[in-house]
Amino acid sequence: MVLACAARPNEAGITKCSTVPAATLPCEIASHVFELCPPLCFLKAAAATCRQFSFQWYVSRVFSGVVIVPDDVASLNEAMNKLAAGSCFGQEKGLLLVRPGIYQESVRVTQNCHILGLGRRDTVIVEAPGWESALVSAGLGGAAVPKMFAMQGLTTGEDACVENLRFRCRNEQMRGRCIYLVMGQLHLVRCTVEGGVKVSGHCTAPLLTECDIRGARGCGLHLTDHSKAVLRRNRVGRHGRHGVLADRGAKPAIVHNELVCNGAYGIRLFRGADCLPPVFGMSDAKQLRFASAELEELRHLSSICENRFDGNAAGELSLTPRYAESEASEEPEFYNGANPSC
Repeated sequence: MVLACAARPNEAGITKCSTVPAATLPCEIASHVFELCPPLCFLKAAAATCRQFSFQWYVSRVFSGVVIVPDDVASLNEAMNKLAAGSCFGQEKGLLLVRPGIYQESVRVTQNCHILGLGRRDTVIVEAPGWESALVSAGLGGAAVPKMFAMQGLTTGEDACVENLRFRCRNEQMRGRCIYLVMGQLHLVRCTVEGGVKVSGHCTAPLLTECDIRGARGCGLHLTDHSKAVLRRNRVGRHGRHGVLADRGAKPAIVHNELVCNGAYGIRLFRGADCLPPVFGMSDAKQLRFASAELEELRHLSSICENRFDGNAAGELSLTPRYAESEASEEPEFYNGANPSC
């Protein structure tokens, strides 16, 4: 098997892709290399340039099985159940392809799989019908179970990836928790969320990349209970309160995001006494001014940098030494939902 291609200009100066002899590697080694490539990246980088690597070969080497919705089964949950039936305790990863359409269900990620929406962005829609979130990632947490129970290999849904889907809730009261993540390291890529995302739990470390999160009555993303979410190149806007709220010991990484037109702050951080020691007798605002010299250090330690803010009613970034925000806490006088000027 040849593993290298090169672009060589011909006599007319036109560059064409040609095969260059290279070291031959067995398929078993090549499959481990391509396990790091998501399906779309593989199609763009390898299958489109080298005939030796077809998509069928990639799927057979990287994934344990393929299920297409609605060709093979009617719903995403049925597809995950079908993938689970052919795997051993969730250790194998399947590929779930979803054709454009509206799917009335609450998707529960219980299987290590790659869920890929086919077609243009926003054409594959998952709509939760009742008092449920459109997407829930809980898993069984086998990797976090004490070794005495011998469940380390049971990682159902903890390392799944969801790409190019649109999530929404029919029930307006559930829009604040359109996506609910309480376990695992789910990777959410180029998805649209019409509502809020809640991330909770010290074993929860999701990665959100290039997503559009908009239109929640409360906060766009609520990161809480020692969660470790990573947000990169997302657009978070038009939420009733903060774009991102991190409290109760959450340790987020928020880099290269757009936080625009939110009803309160772009980012609101409750860091706790371990990050900003409180000074008794001082208000929150005075404590922040007192700790202004440590602000840049705190930004660095929290991995919060290179974000763009625009049109957030209360300001860009708010830091407080308190641990959490009370449900009955006072909002700024100008708070009345998403910034109407945007």
